[in-house]
Amino acid sequence: MPISPLSAEDGALYPLPSTDESLPAAAVNASHSLADHPEWTLGAMVGRSAVMQRLFSQMRSTARHLRIATVEGESGTGKALAARTLHHIGPVSKAPFTPFPAIQFFANGPSLAPPAPLLRESRSGTLFLSHVEELSLEQQTRLMAFLQWLDNQQVRRIPDSVPRQVFFSSSQPLRRMAASSAFRADLCHRLIAIRFVLPPLRERRDDLALLADFFARRFSATHGKPVRGLAPHTLPRLSSHTWPGNVRELESVIHSAALECEGQWIRPIDIPALSPHPATAPNPVPAEDDPNLDRAILRHINLVLARADGNKLRAAKMLGISRSTLYRLLDSGTVQPATNTADAATPSPGLAIWMALH
Repeated sequence: MPISPLSAEDGALYPLPSTDESLPAAAVNASHSLADHPEWTLGAMVGRSAVMQRLFSQMRSTARHLRIATVEGESGTGKALAARTLHHIGPVSKAPFTPFPAIQFFANGPSLAPPAPLLRESRSGTLFLSHVEELSLEQQTRLMAFLQWLDNQQVRRIPDSVPRQVFFSSSQPLRRMAASSAFRADLCHRLIAIRFVLPPLRERRDDLALLADFFARRFSATHGKPVRGLAPHTLPRLSSHTWPGNVRELESVIHSAALECEGQWIRPIDIPALSPHPATAPNPVPAEDDPNLDRAILRHINLVLARADGNKLRAAKMLGISRSTLYRLLDSGTVQPATNTADAATPSPGLAIWMALH
């Protein structure tokens, strides 16, 4: 039986987007895929890529037998959502799911005792301690003592007074931290005995269209604005980005684009400026040394947009151009270098518009 998606914020049941014969082909394919392939969703997690299907299979097969588990992945990959999903498909789904930063859980001075109010709140349910990689070595010692205390409670057969499950998350591979002596090896072995690794978005690009469509439709249902999905040619704009902020960044971009779009479809011009991650930019040329006119125009436009807080109408007025011209400039994107003489003789879109304006 397929599992209904969960809200990323509070885990409430959330219906799959409905389909409509009037949708553009790309949106119809994306929405029909989710409706026709329930295995591509697990809670509010969406993924058709091979790496996500393997993760879903691991989560489904182990969820009912977990007591201690760790979710690893880069920032923005959805570790908290994965932990919440494991809770909802596990044996204590009707009990509380209590998230809490690990570093605050062990912030009560020299005492080795965990905070009693939090244990009462999470008893018989799931305690989720996030960002365990931030713990100091002294706090790691206290965490080890806490896990041993939990074991003793199980042996004494009074599990109802403590969490039945404890999940952890880390944005750094704990095994690598242990190898560099930044994390206790014995604690690392205990935490990663059962481990779920969330891939970065750049390693699951097959899911980009599904995720974008899912976020657009969820925005529509949540905010009451009739946004039905991506318009043609929007996906290539998204696909050209490296997504250093992963799924969280994509959701934020789609949220902003849905707010900006004037119709029912998110167009390329609705997508906010996407800046490359410094680590992925190949030998960037300093702006003052870059002779490319198109990139200079786009840099200036993005600067003005930032000053206008993203308001395109206000930015167009500041630039002294019409909003439609601003849209065309933004839609032109970064111009690729010419590959032959014929290409070199043809002005690029941004340059052609600049020439037309002057």
